[in-house]
Amino acid sequence: MLPISNILVPMDFSRHSEQALEYAKEIARPLKATLHLLHVMEPLTTYGSWEGLPMTDLIGRAFEQAEEKLQNYAGKLMDEGFEVRIKVMEGHPDLAINGYAEQYSVDIICMGTHGRRGLEYLLFGSTTEKTLRTAPCSVLAVRLPKEPAEHSAKAAVAFAQN
Repeated sequence: MLPISNILVPMDFSRHSEQALEYAKEIARPLKATLHLLHVMEPLTTYGSWEGLPMTDLIGRAFEQAEEKLQNYAGKLMDEGFEVRIKVMEGHPDLAINGYAEQYSVDIICMGTHGRRGLEYLLFGSTTEKTLRTAPCSVLAVRLPKEPAEHSAKAAVAFAQN
């Protein structure tokens, strides 16, 4: 078995990152590896305000909320017997993820991918792809399982009716 002792799971709190966490747990369990949960907040401007609330207050609240969410994940993981570390950072996601991986000697990054295509991909790019290109370790890109066609069709009809 490969020596894997630190697994990084970037969390954007989507179903995609939760699926990646499930994969990371399966890798970590037999190896007794530490799970590192990281949330990266894109830089926001601190000038101006929004509805009378200074941006610094909004940024502070966003950090607190992200940390609370990571604490909730960490608590559940620790109850399952995992060693967990959490961190909230500000920065460009791919750079922050790879910087964290290097700083904490991460052996593998396990992250969700949204599977964007076409115009959406051109506009937003892929954090997973950018991370993969410059990562200091291996990267496992995890996709959500495909929904059965019947479920997808029902969702489309429900959406169209609203």
